[in-house]
Amino acid sequence: DGAGTASVGTDIKFYISRDGSNYTGPITMTSEGSTGGHNILTANDVSLTSASGTSMRWKITTHNQSVSKDTRIQAVSLGWS
Repeated sequence: DGAGTASVGTDIKFYISRDGSNYTGPITMTSEGSTGGHNILTANDVSLTSASGTSMRWKITTHNQSVSKDTRIQAVSLGWS
C-alpha cells in the first residue's frame, strides 16, 4: 500500500491465463504474511480449464484508487507444473 489500505479482491484483483489472452479470474489470493513492509499473497492449485497452451501470464488490476488509496505491486512470480 502506497497510501491507504487496499482490500484484496476488491481494490486489487488477479487473473491468470494459459494462452496469453483468455484470462481466468479473479483468482482468490491468500495472505502468507509480510516481509519488509510488503504483503505476500499466493494462489495454489488454480484450475485453468478455459484454454490450453503454455504462454502463462498474470494480469493484475487495481480499482478504487485515489490520492488516499494508492496500491503498488513490488514483484510477481508465476510457477506451474
